[in-house]
Amino acid sequence: EAIAEEERMASRLLNDTEIAKSKRDFELKKAAYDVEVQTKKAEAELAYELQAAKTKQRIKEGNMQIKVIERTQEICIQSQEIQRRERELDSSVRRPAEADKYKLEKLAEAHRNKLIMEAEAEAEAIALKGDAEAFAIECKAKAEAEQMAKKARCLE
Repeated sequence: EAIAEEERMASRLLNDTEIAKSKRDFELKKAAYDVEVQTKKAEAELAYELQAAKTKQRIKEGNMQIKVIERTQEICIQSQEIQRRERELDSSVRRPAEADKYKLEKLAEAHRNKLIMEAEAEAEAIALKGDAEAFAIECKAKAEAEQMAKKARCLE
């Protein structure tokens, strides 16, 4: 009976060793699977965060593009407004001012020409009057000379 008991104990020890070995293998495999699962989870989380960061970056880039386009449109609109104001200024201020300037220049030129013509006419009139007076004096002198010559002939 002692041998049977010893065999039973040896068998039990062998079974307990096998059970312990199986538990240990199970725990090792479970730990390896847990590590693999945790690694995959971590990779998935990192991949998600990376994708989220990429998406955020694309959204930011899109927003920046929108801002650039909006600013470009604003600049274009401002440029058109400046051109419109320039045309308005031309039509309401510059052209009328240029027309007034041209009118005043022409009036001044006409007045100057009138004064010049009047002065020339007056000078011509004075010259003609002087010529007429000189001619009259010459004629009178000739007539007097002739008359004196006739008197001198008569007195001879």
